[in-house]
Amino acid sequence: MTVLERRPRVSEVAARAGVSTATVDRVINGRGGVRETTVARVEKAIREMAGHARTIRNRTVLAHHFDIFLPAHSGRSTEVLGEALDAAGAAWGATLRIVYVERMNATALSQQLRACCDRGSAGVAFQGVDHPLVRDAVQHLRRAGIPVLTLCSDIAGADRLAYIGVDNRAAGRTSGWLMGRICRGPGKLAVVWGGQLYRSHEEREIGFRAVLRHEHPSLQILEMVNGDDDADLNFERVRALIARTPDLRGIYCVGGGQRGVAAALEAEGVAQQVVLVGHNFNDETKPYLLSGTMDAAIHQDMTRIAESALSCLMGADDQPASASIPIEIITRENLMHR
Repeated sequence: MTVLERRPRVSEVAARAGVSTATVDRVINGRGGVRETTVARVEKAIREMAGHARTIRNRTVLAHHFDIFLPAHSGRSTEVLGEALDAAGAAWGATLRIVYVERMNATALSQQLRACCDRGSAGVAFQGVDHPLVRDAVQHLRRAGIPVLTLCSDIAGADRLAYIGVDNRAAGRTSGWLMGRICRGPGKLAVVWGGQLYRSHEEREIGFRAVLRHEHPSLQILEMVNGDDDADLNFERVRALIARTPDLRGIYCVGGGQRGVAAALEAEGVAQQVVLVGHNFNDETKPYLLSGTMDAAIHQDMTRIAESALSCLMGADDQPASASIPIEIITRENLMHR
């Protein structure tokens, strides 16, 4: 078996282009201050080095052919990520095979990951499902020399190259801080999530509870509402929650299906009384922010995630930093700047 060739480092691109590593860094990250002829030379070096053929298990694979796996039917945020990955792939001159896998189906995802070894892939990125089958599939890829990234939600104990996304525990703490400051009084809070297989959901919920337990003990957090990241299921379960909880003060939606949560608040006539904090600003959450049904969206920039992922896979980022995407707070008062 021939081992996958190591991706070119910034220093190697610099040597090939005949420039400094600082110049390569400026070109890759679009910082400006570099002459057009030098930019062209660096870009040519990257294309040439990325275009060399690699061999995995006796299969020849072009270095810029990558596999991306995202959860199917998981809402607008995932669709935005897929669109951003398409655009980033085109900008880098990479070929992406984006496959939408049944959400939270560890068996289906692990099978797709393992198939990359047989088919041949220069790199894999996927939204993590934290399950032993998936961790084992990642180790299988790494033994074959295939670099692996996790996007938006990480997995524990696996040899992935990097996690590209926000610090989800910090995102949950930010949500808890906002909720406590807005509610400022006794009552009950609900957390709506998509299930325990997303580590991002667990980390957000842990952070949310930690801040409220310490700073706002008069706000009681109820049992979790599991809507499987599905808008219709969230709508039904949140309506039932409202009916049985007259002193409901707020809802934190940690995952997808936020449209269903917001619609339930509106249908029950409590949209202006119950605080709603969710995640990600996009064309689905924007109307609810404008109307005041959603008070804030904790945002992770999907375009930035996609660009960082392609930079890592193409070898332009020597030491990718995990959880490096900034956490943003979007409200109706600042959404015009997005």
